[in-house]
Amino acid sequence: MAYITFYDATDTDKQQLSEHLQSTDHHWEYVGEPISLDNLKPESEVISVFVSSAVTREMIEQLPKLKLISCRSTGFNNIDLAAAEEHGVTVTNVPSYGEHTVAEYTFGLILTLSRKLREAMNATERADIDLTHLTGFDLKGKTLGLIGAGRIGQQTAKIAGGFGMKVLAFDPFPNDEKAKEFNFEYVDLDRLAAESDVISLHAPLTGDNHHIVNGAFFEKTKPPALLINTSRGELVDTGTLIEALRSGKLAGVALDVLEGEKLLDADEEMLLLGRPGASAQLEESLEVNVLKKMSNVVITPHNAFNTTEAIGRINQTAAQNIIDFWYGNAPNKVTAPKRSMGKLVVTRHGESEWNALGKWTGTTDVHLTEKGFHEAAQLGQALKDIAVDYAFTSQQIRALETLEGILDASQEFDVPFERDHALNERDYGDYTGMNKWEVRDKIGEEAFNHLRRDWDYAVPNGETLKDVYARVIPYYQNTILPRLKQGQTVLITSHGNAIRALIKYLENISDGDISNVEMPFGNILIYDVDDDGRMTHKEERTIDTTPPPA
Repeated sequence: MAYITFYDATDTDKQQLSEHLQSTDHHWEYVGEPISLDNLKPESEVISVFVSSAVTREMIEQLPKLKLISCRSTGFNNIDLAAAEEHGVTVTNVPSYGEHTVAEYTFGLILTLSRKLREAMNATERADIDLTHLTGFDLKGKTLGLIGAGRIGQQTAKIAGGFGMKVLAFDPFPNDEKAKEFNFEYVDLDRLAAESDVISLHAPLTGDNHHIVNGAFFEKTKPPALLINTSRGELVDTGTLIEALRSGKLAGVALDVLEGEKLLDADEEMLLLGRPGASAQLEESLEVNVLKKMSNVVITPHNAFNTTEAIGRINQTAAQNIIDFWYGNAPNKVTAPKRSMGKLVVTRHGESEWNALGKWTGTTDVHLTEKGFHEAAQLGQALKDIAVDYAFTSQQIRALETLEGILDASQEFDVPFERDHALNERDYGDYTGMNKWEVRDKIGEEAFNHLRRDWDYAVPNGETLKDVYARVIPYYQNTILPRLKQGQTVLITSHGNAIRALIKYLENISDGDISNVEMPFGNILIYDVDDDGRMTHKEERTIDTTPPPA
């Protein structure tokens, strides 16, 4: 007998799941809300969740009896599969429950945009109906581009054939037999973007396809196209999507899923206020609100699966997965995909105006010198062989100027980035603006070296390196590391002490030994990291420059 807890359970779920399990001796109960640390039941041997629940490592560690996670969905990127595997927990999914269901919904969204159905329905409430504002276009003769040609993509292609559409498909695992059966042609992503009148996403989220639809994709898009996403929100870079809508590259967008979709809930938005290190989530919230205000955008609440028949198939399979597992069988077991971690690239800003004068700058905003701008360009040249997906920098202008110089010199003009106080330079308190070498002469060489390098050496009204570590590392773990886990290459442009704090964590350096670590000007550190964000390999590069004068 197993103790089972079902989360995200609706009244329909309760009825259907109970019917499927009634002939067993299992004990089960239902929780209407998504799983959280507050509603865990430590006695649970099985938990079952919908996509609205994220099962984290911390949750798995707090369920000592857990043996099975039964996903009531096809997707399973809401489960920390690595943590489940480490703790001997099996994960199962519902491989197929409604390819017809989602494909039908996809065409509902396509027609909503192509025939302006929302505007047409609203027009009947007006006394003066102007049909010129409701003119749509025929689907017959148009080209549908599918990103992902699995079961749902194939059914979408079949429906498109009924409308007289030509169908192109991009998929990393082509199946020529299916292409012939469902009458579509495999093409590369560039051709799909250039020739499609309607683009529809039907791919699972993997470490390799995060933001597969991005600024570079939209540059190649045939205007004015429609974009439909009933798959996973993280496949689309929301910031560049908004720009494509504003520029006219896209005539309309229909999203059943989007990045930050939980922020459609006002309560989730409220939770962001005052949350440390939430800048990325706040940006997502702003993007969601911008999309909601755009007249050519349709957003639905992850609803493509939602038919009586599909829910019944989901619950039947999820319940059967539990029954099968308990008797030694797991036909729908999923495993952590073999993904490659992205690379972490770390470099210090170029020489600033105060560096050139030998002053302690701290959080003071000063610009780069001419030499500093030249160093930024050299750093960019040294990184031309590395494609950066995302960048982070501090709030200080010298770090931002360096980052922009690096990206310009490496000709990576569209790399998104964010600035955060967590990556700021150390606050030197009373020493800010003072000449370092005059301070050395005043307090002596030994005290001077302790002040500059030690882990917990007090600075009047300023920060120790320990203080800097306390803000840098949580930000790295919560905001930067998830991007690395998605396979993104991340560039950090920051300051000597912020980088020293990061190096301490990355390389497992002790409190005492960190005093021997320096981040020189002109150095580039390129890390491979493990799931905890710790170094597994390091490459160092340098540019030809001289340190600021002493």
